Amino acid sequence: MPCEQCGAKRVAFKAGRTQGVQCVRCGASVVTSHFSTIEIDETQYELRCRGDYRDQAHVRAVAAATGDNFLVARNLLQQDRPLLMVGQAQEVLKVRNSLLAVGMACEICPEFRWE
Repeated sequence: MPCEQCGAKRVAFKAGRTQGVQCVRCGASVVTSHFSTIEIDETQYELRCRGDYRDQAHVRAVAAATGDNFLVARNLLQQDRPLLMVGQAQEVLKVRNSLLAVGMACEICPEFRWE
């Protein structure tokens, strides 16, 4: 589609959350914002886990997820399905993936549709 200002070719671009088309000659552009659906999900999710308090990798993953020290994280893992965090989808997904990476089981409520 040619530029409405000068008739030259326009090229599509995407940079971060901005996308649009820009004229190669005069620089005129049309832009819009694009947010992925996970970014606009405002649901508060609860993340619970199951792991072995004797496994250092599990304890470290819980400590990283909660911001607690090793001893507090180990005590959390001695509980049945401890609540590690409440947060929005992007943050919960990141923590869930770090827990799965060390072999832990996770439960998220309400139903979590993000992979």
